[in-house]
Amino acid sequence: MDKRLFSHNLAVHLSLCPWSLDQISACLRRNLPKGAHKYTTEIANELHIGLPTIFTPSVSAIEIVLRRAIRLESTYQFCRKQGKWPALNLSSPTMCPTPAFEGLDIPQLPTTASVADWLSISERRLDYLADEQNRHEEHGEASINHYHYIFKNKNGGGIRVIEAPKENLKSIQRAILKNIIGIVPPHDAAFGFVKGRNCLKAANRHVGEKVVLCFDLKNFFPSIGAGRVFGLFRCLGYPDAVARVLTSLCTSLTPRRILERFPLEERSIYNKRHLPQGAPTSPALANQICFGLDKRLNALAKCLGAQYSRYADDLTFSGDKHIARPLQYFLPVIAQDEGFSLNRAKTRVMPRASRQTVTGVLVNEHLNIDRRSFDKLKAIIHACGKPGDRRLLDPSFRKSLMGKIDWVESVNPHRGQRLRQLLSKAVENHI
Repeated sequence: MDKRLFSHNLAVHLSLCPWSLDQISACLRRNLPKGAHKYTTEIANELHIGLPTIFTPSVSAIEIVLRRAIRLESTYQFCRKQGKWPALNLSSPTMCPTPAFEGLDIPQLPTTASVADWLSISERRLDYLADEQNRHEEHGEASINHYHYIFKNKNGGGIRVIEAPKENLKSIQRAILKNIIGIVPPHDAAFGFVKGRNCLKAANRHVGEKVVLCFDLKNFFPSIGAGRVFGLFRCLGYPDAVARVLTSLCTSLTPRRILERFPLEERSIYNKRHLPQGAPTSPALANQICFGLDKRLNALAKCLGAQYSRYADDLTFSGDKHIARPLQYFLPVIAQDEGFSLNRAKTRVMPRASRQTVTGVLVNEHLNIDRRSFDKLKAIIHACGKPGDRRLLDPSFRKSLMGKIDWVESVNPHRGQRLRQLLSKAVENHI
């Protein structure tokens, strides 16, 4: 057996064991003759230091580090002298979750074939939808692409693209959301896109505080790359090949023809696989990937005697006046360390004497709707009741208007009822 095959066989065995120093050492001892055990501790240390992940690396990654191990040559020569070699492991990959994710009731998918079976599609169809090489998305014919691209101007300048998956891919993403990602509980401070939580509950956490600070994460969804999504699926226990397929199904690489419409400085954000804003899986995946960020910021808030919440890319803190300076110092550092950056232009420090708004809701004394927003909506309803105004005859406009009134009523029932009464009068004028 040559050294390349020797290291490959060892790497295959190691790729099937939990990635801890003790487990790596134990795996090496199981697959090497007793006389070579004196080398296993050093080899295990080099592997553990060279591949500092909490999930088991791929066979190829293990091989690269293993071949550089100082004691590999001595181990190889001993096995050669004894004529005893590590056998090639032909067993199928198995689920191997990290301790934090053990016991979750998620589908057991050890192979890509099992993924296809679970989704009730062929392996060829799975490969087509995953599009790992981006062949279909780069195709010039939009009908072959897996995503629709919708451009919107940002309020503060720049362009946002909504990458909306087509129905076939969306149905796959919904299955992954419902059965895998949605099963994993997010951090208690995450309020966006979480069942049983909403923006009102996030705002309620900050009612009546002396100062409220709001920070915004820049380019939230596209800044979360495929590597972090892959790491999450690996931590959930999915083997390397399965995690790659699931990652490809949930991330996108924006085609060059779409990138050309972006300013030069923004193209690099989308020129790699990322969470597409518009996919049903993206919010829940973002919440999971932000778990470390939420944990650190929640701990920082507790140290300052403050409250913390996150609604998607909006980070909010509240408490006494002294929290403002340390938060503005530490937050950019922690965000960058966790792979995010702040949009400093959107940072707001709101003392109690000013209007304190969180997720669009006033929190100075109690939850309330902003007066200007209320007056604007009231003026629209009043205008709709005037002779000649036909907007209330449009079902889509009426539906949109009712949605806004529902929102006001959820925050302030009294004001919501006043708007409903105004709307009833406006409708009567058209009868």
